[in-house]
Order: sequence, then structure tokens, then C-alpha cells
Amino acid sequence: MSLTVKHLNADASFLLTFTPILQASPSPGQSNRAFTIVLDPWISGASKIYHSTFSISTHNSPSCITSLRELPEPDVVVISQNKTDHCHQETLTQLPRHGGKTIILAEPAAAKMIRGWKYFDEEKVVTLPKWDGSRPHKPLIVHRIPIQPLDPGGTMGEVTIAYLPQKADITGLHSAIGITYRAPTSSFDSLLPLTPPASPTPSTLSTPACDRALSVIFSPHGCTYKTLSPYIASHLTSEMALPLTALLHCFDRIDNPWYLGGNICSGFPGGLEIAQKLCAKAWISAHDGDKETTGLATTKITVEKYDREKVESVISPRCEKFPHRRTGTEAVVLKAGEDMTLSNSMEFGSDE
Repeated sequence: MSLTVKHLNADASFLLTFTPILQASPSPGQSNRAFTIVLDPWISGASKIYHSTFSISTHNSPSCITSLRELPEPDVVVISQNKTDHCHQETLTQLPRHGGKTIILAEPAAAKMIRGWKYFDEEKVVTLPKWDGSRPHKPLIVHRIPIQPLDPGGTMGEVTIAYLPQKADITGLHSAIGITYRAPTSSFDSLLPLTPPASPTPSTLSTPACDRALSVIFSPHGCTYKTLSPYIASHLTSEMALPLTALLHCFDRIDNPWYLGGNICSGFPGGLEIAQKLCAKAWISAHDGDKETTGLATTKITVEKYDREKVESVISPRCEKFPHRRTGTEAVVLKAGEDMTLSNSMEFGSDE
């Protein structure tokens, strides 16, 4: 199975395509269908916070599509927060108001906002409840989506999606969406016995790659590793979804004075611990695109830029034995319309 990450704009909008990989050629009636998720779509138009005099942003470079209607109908649209560059009304209302397979999974404040538009049928918008790792004896809150087998003799697959808010975050910016994907199988696929790893620590995982689920952490403004750790220790471990397949997290650190909200994006300093402890295969830049932002909320902003080369020098240092190669997590910057594909069997090594 594989994951293709496509950047739809120069900001935090992505298309995730999870694809099962068959052990044999498809038989008549067999499907090799993909499961698709769109993250925080903002395709065109401005993004305003409260009022344009407070903050208004526009893209400096165009998105790779002009409407969500240009994409094959996604299975899920995920909205990670209620800020308008993540929950963008003009873009989201390009989706059909009723019918079709697409559901909108939104964190609580965003779900309330979307319902307030009175555009979508009630069943199209689903609230993604907060993950609460402080309740060890309570059921963990994860949205589960079953995927039908590829043929009658195969086994079910599953997608799980969790909303992971950071505690004491008054801005509501520093949260994450956790996603796992286990592919459905066909009668032609042979699966090894699924043996859970003995420890949640990624470095001790001995589970065969073919048994592990693909996993994504999407945190466009960044969050702390502490925010993720209960989810990692319980859910990602039980799903055999480590090492992490892809971390979608900002590179640049952006700060405002405390009275304007303080930290906006934690950037490379905030994401480094996540990438390293989860042994992420790829860290893909999110929310770092070139935008035109004006208004009172932007007059005191400070930006600390981290380009791909800087991030790469830390998370994927050159191998001493083979200086022309790199090891570790791949640092990736995708322009609008560009994509990359990852799989459990992929090993990173750059010859540049």
C-alpha cells in the first residue's frame, strides 16, 4: 500500500491518496480503489479573521485547481480548525450540498461554523470529537471508516481519524489530526500474522513493514510532542502505524506578541522532536507558502524562516561512511500541484 501526498495550494491544503497494492493482478470484478482525503481546502479567494481590518490573507501563487469539483469526489474532507484559511466557506461550498460519498469531518468549532452556513445536509457534516488521553479507562475517541474488501475473499481495511487539541492553547491553532490507513485485501493477497509490537517506542518496532498501517500527523501550525504522546502510545502502537509515514507540519516559526495570541506557528523548533521520535519517513512543509497578509493582527509579527536545506541538515544528516547519501527523515517542500508517494517499504536515501 502507498500514500500519495499532493499539495493543492501553497499553504496547508493537501490531497492524500491511500492506495492498496495488490500481490497479484486484479481479477474480474476486483477493485484497486484508492481512499482519498482532502485536508483544509482553501483554493481561491481571501481568508479573513473577524474583519479585513484585523487580518486578511490571499494567495500570492495560484492553487493547482480552481475548484474542488476538479478533483475526483473525495471520501473525506477534514477540517482541522475553524480559522478561515482552514475552514474556507467559498471553497467548501463547492462540494455538493447533499448526496455523493463525501463527508466533512470537522473539529467541533469548525463543525459548528459549517452547520451555521445552512448549506450542507445534516448528515454531510460530522463533528470530530476531541481525543482525551487523560481517561485511561474510557473508550478512546477515534473516527473509524471501514473499507470494503477488494473482492469477496478479501479482508476489510480501515481508516482512522482523530482530533488532537493542545491543552491550554487559547488560540486554538496548535492542534493535530492523526490519520491511519490499513488497506483492504483481496483473496490473492497473502498476509503475515499480525503481531503487535512489544513497545510503543518506534526504535524497538520489529513488526514487518507489510503488517504496519500507514500513518499521517497533520499539524499545520504545529503542536507539542506531549500533545501527541498519548495518541502515539495507545492508538498508533495498537494500529502498528509506526514509524510515521508522513508529518505535515510547518517549517517556519511565526510569533505575535502575547496580546495578539503569541505563537502562531511553532515551525522547525516545534516539529523536530515529533519527526525524530516518530522516525518520520517524510516531513512535508505545511502552512509555509507565500501569502499576502495585512491588517492590525499582522503589524507585530516576526518570522523565523527555515528552508528545506536547513531542516534537512538536522533531520537527515549526511552519512559519514557515504557522504553523498543522507539518512533519516526526508525534508520535503511541495509546490502547488506537486506530489510525492510513500510506502511502508520505502527507504530514504538521497544521492544529491
